[in-house]
Amino acid sequence: MKFSFINFASRPITLLGELKWPTLISLALALSANGIAFAASQDKETALVRTETDDDDYGNEGTLNIDSTTQIRSGLKTIKLKPYRYRPELTAYGNVVALQPLLELRNRYLAALSGHESAKSRLTLAQQSIDRTRLLHRGGAVSGRSLQEQQSQWQSEQAITQGSRIQIETVRNEAVLNWGQVIAELFLDANTDTLRPYLSGQKNLLHISLPPNNKPVGTLDEIQVSRYGDRNRTELARFISSASQTDPLTQGESYFFETENGNIRTGMRIAAFIPLRETAEVGVLIPVSSVIRHLGQAFVYVKTTPEHFQRLTITEFIDTDAGYFVTDGLHPSQDLVVSGAQMLLSEEFKSQIPDEDDDD
Repeated sequence: MKFSFINFASRPITLLGELKWPTLISLALALSANGIAFAASQDKETALVRTETDDDDYGNEGTLNIDSTTQIRSGLKTIKLKPYRYRPELTAYGNVVALQPLLELRNRYLAALSGHESAKSRLTLAQQSIDRTRLLHRGGAVSGRSLQEQQSQWQSEQAITQGSRIQIETVRNEAVLNWGQVIAELFLDANTDTLRPYLSGQKNLLHISLPPNNKPVGTLDEIQVSRYGDRNRTELARFISSASQTDPLTQGESYFFETENGNIRTGMRIAAFIPLRETAEVGVLIPVSSVIRHLGQAFVYVKTTPEHFQRLTITEFIDTDAGYFVTDGLHPSQDLVVSGAQMLLSEEFKSQIPDEDDDD
């Protein structure tokens, strides 16, 4: 008699009645053997996905073994960590200053200087005239009226000279009030050599305002600025002075810087990256994709051997534009998992779930 599993499935009662006991026993053994083989194959398949992990509670660091074939199939990737120097920064914004108001102040100042020099010359002449008239008056050569006229002329020239001096101080004070001492002296200097780089566009004057309640380090010799707002596309800017006026929108501390980039134009908005510490810290930079979160904690996995992985807790890190900067818990030369970390965490915790048939 030919045995068909399909026929057996379609009419089990009839077929079983037709079978004799030896046949039934053989069939039961065959099905049992197939079930054991199937379970073994399932266990083997599961073993390819994950193996035993160290016993630990949720949230504690654990280890995991994953064979090379599974690593490739799961798309698991690592990178070797390198030393990274990071200096915490504050992002601020500003603009390229239009020089026209400064040049107008300069013209007014130079005109006041010229008028003062002219007034001093006339006053000198008036003084000489009155001295000469006094001598002649003493000798009886001129009348007292002529001496009075010379004295009146001298007083008039003296008043004009004093007025021109006040005009100089007025323009200077206006410049200092609006731009600060350093910028005022820079643009009011009669020597045009100091202004030529600004007038030619070789240098640009930047006005940078910090966000409220933020103060950078004491020395701001150099910072990085970008017309694109991109930290990776920056250029050097040198500190000139503190600004006497701040941005009415930000209400923060303001500073003047200069840059020598010819691609920056007047009126452009500029992003500035202000250092918050004197020196840089040394650590490692890890991609955002390498960090996984569970129960309020942040974890990463490192590859310690070709098939062995360890989970590490990251307690402190700084979020930067390039990734997370870490100084504690990770070190250069470690192989960090950057793709597949979530799968490792799932497999590790899955091994900690007791089997339903486990009575212990």
